[in-house]
Amino acid sequence: MSETPGEHLEEEPQEERGPEGSRDTGSDEPSGGPVDRPAGTSDDESDTSVKPDSAEHPDSPDLQSGGG
Repeated sequence: MSETPGEHLEEEPQEERGPEGSRDTGSDEPSGGPVDRPAGTSDDESDTSVKPDSAEHPDSPDLQSGGG
């Protein structure tokens, strides 16, 4: 058994992968994403923060976090 992931797999033929470069993200960085992604943070209407003020439902338990 090999320690190298995927070593037992054969390479997928190029014709099954689509045209060469079709999976290119356009970025030189790993997981860079498309180059047309706007720089900076999300817009003002996108709130992705978490506000752990209190439980939403009145019957929900008020559990303490494990952090210190």
